[in-house]
Amino acid sequence: MNHGSHVGWSSICDGEEMRRISKKQRQFDIQRDLRLRRNWKKISKGRGGAGLSDYCLERNSWVDKKRKDGLNIEFLGTNKVSVILPEEMNFSTKYEETTLVIQSIRRLAEKVRSIKQYRLAKVDFSNLKKVSTSAGLVLTAELAKWEDSQSMSLRPLLESWDKEIIRRFYRLGFFDLFDCDIDHKYVEGLGEGTGLSLVKYIKRNQLGVAQVRDFKEEVTSIVGEDINKWPILKCGLDEAINNVADHAYPDGEGFRDKDKNWYLTGGYNKKTAELKIVFYDQGVGIPASLPASKLGEKLLDWLSRRHLSHGYKDEHLLKAAVEMHRTRTGQEDRGRGLPDMLEFINERGNGYLSIMSGRGLYKYEIVNDDVKIKTQSFDNRVYGTLIIWKTKLAA
Repeated sequence: MNHGSHVGWSSICDGEEMRRISKKQRQFDIQRDLRLRRNWKKISKGRGGAGLSDYCLERNSWVDKKRKDGLNIEFLGTNKVSVILPEEMNFSTKYEETTLVIQSIRRLAEKVRSIKQYRLAKVDFSNLKKVSTSAGLVLTAELAKWEDSQSMSLRPLLESWDKEIIRRFYRLGFFDLFDCDIDHKYVEGLGEGTGLSLVKYIKRNQLGVAQVRDFKEEVTSIVGEDINKWPILKCGLDEAINNVADHAYPDGEGFRDKDKNWYLTGGYNKKTAELKIVFYDQGVGIPASLPASKLGEKLLDWLSRRHLSHGYKDEHLLKAAVEMHRTRTGQEDRGRGLPDMLEFINERGNGYLSIMSGRGLYKYEIVNDDVKIKTQSFDNRVYGTLIIWKTKLAA
């Protein structure tokens, strides 16, 4: 990167039991709540000054509130903000801290509508010591989105970065993605050592069949030709990526063409024969897209049968998305992606599928043939959809 902004680059249920509710009334209630869920975040975009003031006030108030909740930021000027990354970013062990800082980057990097609006000027990496593969991918995607919205390139100031963080991002192709050459001194002696091979970050716009094929070839290159022994794995990967991509950026939601990106990475540990794939889009998210899909009626029935008409959350919608075994297209020959990946995990007897979207988590894990399903709700949200899939390939 040449000139431009610094990237711190200095850096379950509440169903009513007291009275019986008819199925028709329950479905009506759910449909009403789903409409409210889709529309709750829409802000008036009128030309009047009041609407603009409300927008800026909401943005600034959110930042001020999150500072009290632990968001670490620094004001570089009247309204210019530096977001300081925490020591560790990990969705498994540090979910709220990780999503909070990523949320702040997204919100502060949005289009400036007033000189009084807080705006992102810097992301400070100096405190960051540990980052998981999935957290690194999402952080990278948000920085790329920020760069795409600017007329200038972002520039990392590596002097303040932890050396291990530089090495990790180097191996993951972070600097390649941003077209940035780094001094060789930062990666001297960097070797494989651990037996872990990585698929460097792949960024695609309007992901299609050819791009999915490219990714599969990358996965094959790190696993070896043995991957061809498991056609369900390759087909499941195809469908999982294509199906999520199909509904991530629906028309009418204000996404520009250049914003419709997907990010992929993967890793294979030859010593443990474990394959991990991470997929992330920055779209509306499954909880928002599922109710508006062709599965809407099936969703109403699914929620009704579980008495969730007055208490469903994003975690319930994620579980519904997996259990209904179909995509929004409604086509009988589509939608086997995530179920196929679950089936492959079952066949191997070990692994997990984790989906984070909105404020919900759905995780299907099997250890030594013992299945555990976990759903959870959080205070902070993931923009779009993050899918993490891990399994053991060896017999």
